[in-house]
Amino acid sequence: MKLVIFDFDGVLANTIELSYTIHTAKNPNMTLEHFKEYSNGNFYENYNKAVKEGRHIPADDFYGDYKKGLDILTIDKILHDSILFLSKKYKLVIISSTNSSFINDFLANENLSGYFADILGADVHTSKALKIKTVLEKYKLDPSNCVFVTDTLGDIKEARECSVQSIAVTWGLHDKSILEKGNPVKIIDNPQDLVGVIENVLK
Repeated sequence: MKLVIFDFDGVLANTIELSYTIHTAKNPNMTLEHFKEYSNGNFYENYNKAVKEGRHIPADDFYGDYKKGLDILTIDKILHDSILFLSKKYKLVIISSTNSSFINDFLANENLSGYFADILGADVHTSKALKIKTVLEKYKLDPSNCVFVTDTLGDIKEARECSVQSIAVTWGLHDKSILEKGNPVKIIDNPQDLVGVIENVLK
């Protein structure tokens, strides 16, 4: 068995502008670059530290506003078809900083329910490293038989804590110059290259 772990925000759903806009309602001077810096490590650790230190004011109802925005987003057709193809060869999992139920609803709307064996969102734990370890233990997998597809430097770092290689994508939060700092096994710019790169990494 070989496992492909997907991040959700920025990889499968283009939620970057949505999340940023919600946060700027209470933090009008926060730049997009500043927002992106929260994901240079674990998002929740950096975000909670900023809140505690008075550098960030929490949104009134982030999750409510996020869910409304997510409900009108769709997945790129190439990514949709890639999931269908990959599910025939590998076990697929989503590990995310988003609520698991939101992801399940999104997948249902996109006719992708049932293609992911597990969905571990922020309601499970805020540490992606812990969630990766949980999945590896559940399926008794060696990290060499697993790859994490993500759009952030922080995720690459957390995957490395578990000895899991990452494939970084540039259509999400961080650009290539930031992603390179984590030394992912591959950085890809086009969704149509995703399947081939995953197959090469897990061959």
